[in-house]
Amino acid sequence: MGNHRSSDRMVSMGVVMTSAGGDRVGSTTSGKKKTTAMQKGEMLLIAAYCLSCCEIFFLYRNFRIPSEYLESITIPLFGSFVAVISALALCLALLVVYRAFGKKIDNDHYLVAACVCSSLAPLLQLIVGHALRQSWAIIPCIALTAAGFVCFLPEMVRRLASVGVSCSVRCNIAACVALLVVAPLSSLVPMEVFILVMCLNPALTLYCLRASSSASTSVTSVEVKEGQKVPKILLLTIIAACVMEGVVAAVDHAKMGDDAKIVVFSLAYVVSAALMFAVLLRSRSNYNNAIFRVCFPIMAAGVSLFVFEGALALNVGTFIFLVGRQLFAATILALVVYLVRYLGSDYYLLSVSSVVGAMLGSCVGLALFSYCGQTGSAAILPPTFLVYLLLGVLLVAIYLMSASNLKTRWGMVAIDDSEERVGLTFEQSCLILAEKWGLTKRESEIVALMVKGRDKQSIAEKLYISDGTVKVHTRNIYQKMGIHSKQELIDLVESTEDSIKE
Repeated sequence: MGNHRSSDRMVSMGVVMTSAGGDRVGSTTSGKKKTTAMQKGEMLLIAAYCLSCCEIFFLYRNFRIPSEYLESITIPLFGSFVAVISALALCLALLVVYRAFGKKIDNDHYLVAACVCSSLAPLLQLIVGHALRQSWAIIPCIALTAAGFVCFLPEMVRRLASVGVSCSVRCNIAACVALLVVAPLSSLVPMEVFILVMCLNPALTLYCLRASSSASTSVTSVEVKEGQKVPKILLLTIIAACVMEGVVAAVDHAKMGDDAKIVVFSLAYVVSAALMFAVLLRSRSNYNNAIFRVCFPIMAAGVSLFVFEGALALNVGTFIFLVGRQLFAATILALVVYLVRYLGSDYYLLSVSSVVGAMLGSCVGLALFSYCGQTGSAAILPPTFLVYLLLGVLLVAIYLMSASNLKTRWGMVAIDDSEERVGLTFEQSCLILAEKWGLTKRESEIVALMVKGRDKQSIAEKLYISDGTVKVHTRNIYQKMGIHSKQELIDLVESTEDSIKE
């Protein structure tokens, strides 16, 4: 009997151990499947983003009529201005529709509308532009393509926000590689073939977006907080950069040949991808440094070369500007994804507003070149015009760098998804509270020292003021913030850090 009982115990223990081992194996297997699904979803999302970037490349550089049909292979500068204005008006109309009916329209309906608009644009160009030889067809094509991109972009941002900020940077690196292939290919194949391929591009983008959603179901949900507005400083930053882009686009349009464009663009994509990896992924720079200490100086350096004459200055200046512009676009996308993921911004409103800001800046740049940028000398751009342009951008950059919202909130956040980098630092939280409650600079310094545990005497010694002055400042701080003790002040600072991290 004893032997039977002991054997039963051994069998039961073996069953328990086997089941426990099976559970561990099952959980490990399910974890691997989940990781594989997330990786597949991210790859499909990157593919969708690359396809959208190819659509934008087609929009900006490949709307042209064959030279055997017309004397000119591109529309004149005025036509470009009208096209951008038309696209801007259409995007604003879509933004108004979203504000009025956005919550009643399913996201998938926006994607279908994007697919239809983006597919109709190349077809219209092929039929009206190539078959009927009407160059004006390019204008509605540009407007339709822009509308399609604006419908695709918000859902793209929402999906990227559910995955993480780093994924948006990887998307831009992959897009540079894709454009490195598409740019020369677009000039090697017949234009009709390239346009037909572009007709299929939106459908492929739609497929990748839908497949990415079904492949990865375990991503972080994105919740939109009520009352969130588009940061004005973000829009000013985009507009300032795109004013330069509008000027450069007009210069390239007027003075650079197609063969030179392909070479310059291809080289710019290679260098841009390397810089994105180094600046945004490896060094994990914050948004302030990436935008104003890297992107803006690079773009300004490229534009400044236009004061010289000759093809070399034109090509090198355009190359340098494009490198900065691609890096700027990657940084802005990462910032938009950060605002949506961690601060609960409205992904549709933020995405479309960013595009509208970019188009508005491009319109201003085109207008400036049209009215002030023409030169009768050998220089690419008039020196006086360049000085005023770069001075204006510099003043805007100085204002934005000193703006409190950029400096104390998202501006100083590292471009990273790790938990210790997502929130704001202790000092930045104190600055946010100081801004909220209208504290003076001295009061802000005292708040930071009080929260660190310093008493009145040590604060006085640290700031070289008297104990009585510290008491007066402390009393004013408590009155302004509506608190009565140091512990309440510490709780406020900690809750500010926690709310930002969430």
